[in-house]
Amino acid sequence: MFRLFAIFWLFAVPGAALAQGWSEGRPMDTARAALSVVEMQGRIYAIGGAGRLAPMSVAERYDPAAGSWRGIPDLPVGLEQFGLANLNGTLYVAGGYAADGNGEAGAEVWRFAETDREWQPAPALPDNRAAFAMVAVGGKLYAIGGSGSQSDAMAVFDPEQNEWRLIEGGPKARRAAIALAIGTKIYVIAGGSASAPSGQLDIYDTESDTWTKGAALSIARSGHAAAVFTGKIHVMGGRGGGRGQTLQDHWIYDPARDSWSQGKNLSTPRTGAGAAAVGPSLYLIGGGSGGGFYASFTSMNSVEVLRILPEF
Repeated sequence: MFRLFAIFWLFAVPGAALAQGWSEGRPMDTARAALSVVEMQGRIYAIGGAGRLAPMSVAERYDPAAGSWRGIPDLPVGLEQFGLANLNGTLYVAGGYAADGNGEAGAEVWRFAETDREWQPAPALPDNRAAFAMVAVGGKLYAIGGSGSQSDAMAVFDPEQNEWRLIEGGPKARRAAIALAIGTKIYVIAGGSASAPSGQLDIYDTESDTWTKGAALSIARSGHAAAVFTGKIHVMGGRGGGRGQTLQDHWIYDPARDSWSQGKNLSTPRTGAGAAAVGPSLYLIGGGSGGGFYASFTSMNSVEVLRILPEF
């Protein structure tokens, strides 16, 4: 009864809450870095990722109510550094580096609904792309940045037309950035080139088709995890300025104030992790403790959880 009251109280009285420290959650069955994570219908999906020898096809689903992970059908091919988004109750996986791709970025797209028994093919990206960000807004998919022949252009998928189109005129592409949606706006956070990470924040308004800049992160990074939680953007870990530097910090962006504040540090440094929020809990999933090339060799199945409880 108290738990139900606490959750109701949290959402009924915005801002009147305390963040507890990170705690250990239920681990995944399979350790991996460079995986993709998304929430769909109150459950968290952890898809693909880098194994020690090759990209992985494993897919798992976490049910917060039951506190347990279970497998769902594997991807048709092992993938890492790909795009994942929940569009209208269907998971879409796009691009990335495939186990059979000889290190080249791909363009294949697959989709999966909870009632499906296997992943179904969907229209391919208009260009080969990996290490990019993908997010669903207003019934469409947006694939942003990454590495690819046309990665400076944003690729947009309309499920009603069942096709992709390219939109020019955005910021220069960055690898391993994160894109998150709040309302009709997309926030593209950090990332960088092969030589240097960035703290840049670009904001795309899907209604006006315009880009603006937000306040930059004070510590540049790529390979970080991020999620929208209690109306703000939480950024965790990643790779810093040094190729082998793995970060342990946690930053919170308030879109109403266009400002960052420091949150509670992670229990351990990690990069190439995924993040998602369900109710009063933020989940940081998988990743590796080694920077860059070494992430997959230090991959984790561990989960850290940040919970919000009401302040009395």
